[in-house]
Amino acid sequence: MEPPLDWKPPPLLQVAFTGCFPGPGQQVWPCDFLRMGQIDTLVISSPAAAEEVLLVKDIIFASRPSIVASEFFCYQNLDIVFSPYGAYWRTLRKLCTTELLNAKMVRQFAPIRDNETLSLIRNIQAAGRGGEPVTNLASLLLACSNSITAKAAFGQVCSSELRDKFLSSIAVAMSFSSGFTFGDVFPSLHFIDVVTGLRRSMWRAQRQLDEVFDKIIAQSEAQRGDDLVSVLLRIRDKGELEFPIGTTNIKAIILDMFIGGTETTSSAAEWIMTELMRNPEVMAKAQAEVRRVFDNVNPQDHEAKMDQLHYIKMVIKESMRLNPVVPLLVPHFCQETCEVGGFQVTKGTRVLVNAWAMARSPEYWQDVEKFRPERFEDGMLDFKASRFEYLPFGAGRRRCPGDTFGLAVLELIIARLLYYIDWSLPVGMKPEDIDMEMIIAATTRRKNPLCLVVSPYKVVPMQC
Repeated sequence: MEPPLDWKPPPLLQVAFTGCFPGPGQQVWPCDFLRMGQIDTLVISSPAAAEEVLLVKDIIFASRPSIVASEFFCYQNLDIVFSPYGAYWRTLRKLCTTELLNAKMVRQFAPIRDNETLSLIRNIQAAGRGGEPVTNLASLLLACSNSITAKAAFGQVCSSELRDKFLSSIAVAMSFSSGFTFGDVFPSLHFIDVVTGLRRSMWRAQRQLDEVFDKIIAQSEAQRGDDLVSVLLRIRDKGELEFPIGTTNIKAIILDMFIGGTETTSSAAEWIMTELMRNPEVMAKAQAEVRRVFDNVNPQDHEAKMDQLHYIKMVIKESMRLNPVVPLLVPHFCQETCEVGGFQVTKGTRVLVNAWAMARSPEYWQDVEKFRPERFEDGMLDFKASRFEYLPFGAGRRRCPGDTFGLAVLELIIARLLYYIDWSLPVGMKPEDIDMEMIIAATTRRKNPLCLVVSPYKVVPMQC
């Protein structure tokens, strides 16, 4: 009997890193050597060691380990995130930064962000009509970020029905990415993944995803537009790259955008709202700023005013410090034996950079547990790894190439959530009562729904 398509790895396959996510006052070691099954693993938890791995010796650590999920869903690691370091990856990176996710392309997608974030506000206001708490904020945020990415990737030639099928297939694929398989940590026991039915389930999920991809690309072939798939098809047809790309490469590249950019954006937005509700004085200051800037401005011009929202940008940075949605950066792979922090790291070691520990260490931050956006006021800390205790998007060669796109979406979502809606807690609930329980896997997200009461500050007209 075949396992069901929504089969998930059993808890045994979820690998816990004891000590990787310290609580207040707990000791954090600069480097931790672990033995994950048969795999040597180095966990980096200090800015100095992170700088050595990601900057000083970045070529040695610029590759990625191959894991079972990426082999299946990233088309044998033909994507940007998991492709091994080399000429092919450099071609993809250049393609991404110069053609796909540069500032011009991000600006080009502004109408999509505008329409979808206004739709998000309408949906939230409708869900909270009558004073009932909105219990599905997380799903509404995810639907918004999914829709923005889908329309940027596939444009208007892709029907809403086909987009929905694609997003459903993506959700199934991501359900297999929350932990390591037996084959990942015990390579000599890779057959267990076959016996348990895991590989069969992954294959079925990948086949379903591929079928939807084929239909979307066929539509894009017939009617080219300005979406990302159409751009990639034009580049494919020209054949001018050092490593010519084909249809399979296009699928792998687009897949990265969804897996790397949708859940992370929605989770980040939910954590920001959580922190604002726990800190009413920060909420009041942020709302006062956005309403001062957006009042008497056409909604279509909101994004042009984002540069004036200095405090909101600091709020976003501070939330991403306390609640990094990718707590352990995507694993690096040691390509030759070397030293890190005076310790020998052997070839083949997996290296995990613990962004969570560094962002919450009292050694590098004052009042580390307090939500204090003002710590970013001097502009010395940014998203570009200017200091290695703050790495929300990584650093070095394998730094996330989609940060500009992701931040443009996140900033507009937060600005409009604060502009159009007055938020409050359910009756009898205090800010300190908000739970901060989380689920830690490839990303961190809230374990329990964030339930809030909404009251429109301004209603979004349907014609906007």
